[in-house]
Amino acid sequence: MELEEVFARFRAIKQGVRIPRKSSSTWYGDHRSAYRGSGYDVVGVDQWRPGEPLKGVAWNLSLRTYPDKLYKIERMELKQIPTLLVTDLSHSTLFEIARASSKALLLLDVIGSIGLTRARLHDPVGLLAFSDRVELFLKPRLGSDYVFRMAHEIFDRLELARQYPSSRVADFSVPLNYLAARLKTRHSIVLVSDLVDVVGNPESVDFTLLGRLASKHDVLILVLDDPDEFTFPGRLGSVRISNIETGEQTVIPTRKGRAIRRSIEDAMAAFQARLKRECGIDSVVLTPQDYFEKLFKVLVTRSAH
Repeated sequence: MELEEVFARFRAIKQGVRIPRKSSSTWYGDHRSAYRGSGYDVVGVDQWRPGEPLKGVAWNLSLRTYPDKLYKIERMELKQIPTLLVTDLSHSTLFEIARASSKALLLLDVIGSIGLTRARLHDPVGLLAFSDRVELFLKPRLGSDYVFRMAHEIFDRLELARQYPSSRVADFSVPLNYLAARLKTRHSIVLVSDLVDVVGNPESVDFTLLGRLASKHDVLILVLDDPDEFTFPGRLGSVRISNIETGEQTVIPTRKGRAIRRSIEDAMAAFQARLKRECGIDSVVLTPQDYFEKLFKVLVTRSAH
């Protein structure tokens, strides 16, 4: 994977975002149109009372009744909700069976699809990358150039991890505590991870903290998946597999590959059901083959509520 290839894919996504029928509804969270005028919507008119701020007085409406009566316009400020992409940069992100099923490339495609769509709609987008620590934090800002910068930062860290491998696991308490402490206003939070650490140990996630975060923010979890994992060409022989993050090795018969794959899918489905039941959080599994269609569908479905 080269940076030029990643940016070429981003430019293709950016061109696609310009198509009104495909992009105008592809947004996440509570959305308002681009800023126009004062950025306020008029709710009603009421009489101004002594002690209230004078800046709220509608002087044009009060000219005929001044000084006996003053009127104020009740306004609702239209503030767009920033989107924060929370991405898992643990070592398992680098795992790939084939070039076409690279989780790292899928991660960058997801960043491009969501980030450039929000940038097209003049919405601020930021990034929080984590492993067992906070790797990178970029505050939400406007502009497609900022999305390209986020992709560049992620690409550099992935390439560095390839050159100098380490056993970085995904500790989900790190981003959850960071977000709980730092986010004072409502955000749309999109957590992107392969959830490798969670499937084997669901209790590693603090569902109480996650539910509390979801009560204050719009939270969506996107799971990166590779359908070719544990898919072997034959049923004879054995395969030595290694946990990319812990280094633990195991020898398994190739005939058990499908059963292992089904057990992983079942564990993921159980985790998704628990997320919805206990925290009210939607989640969707994305693969390199169908990520755009699934991502488009879930975002449009959420926007309809």
